[in-house]
Amino acid sequence: MGTILTVKRHGNYTKRKMATLFGGNGMNDKLRTVLKKRYEADIEDAKYKIKCYSEHELVIPEHPDITAEVDKLLQKVAEAEDKLAVMRLHYGKKEADRQVL
Repeated sequence: MGTILTVKRHGNYTKRKMATLFGGNGMNDKLRTVLKKRYEADIEDAKYKIKCYSEHELVIPEHPDITAEVDKLLQKVAEAEDKLAVMRLHYGKKEADRQVL
């Protein structure tokens, strides 16, 4: 675990809170759930915008290059999917479920 300073008490930072967030070598269920939902929301948001561009042939005055905009959205989907995969690989609930790259 890296050194992350968390809570300042009387001028001193403590590392104690990080141990509870990551549960030693892993990640606690609440943090895992929040991150999973964040990445899934990023994916759904980008997919919805791509769908709107393609179905409604929307042209945004500030962004006339729709191809570039869709490319950016696809990049967001790829990044969120990569983060989900890494989280599952390294911080999955069960040690036995982890795969080696």
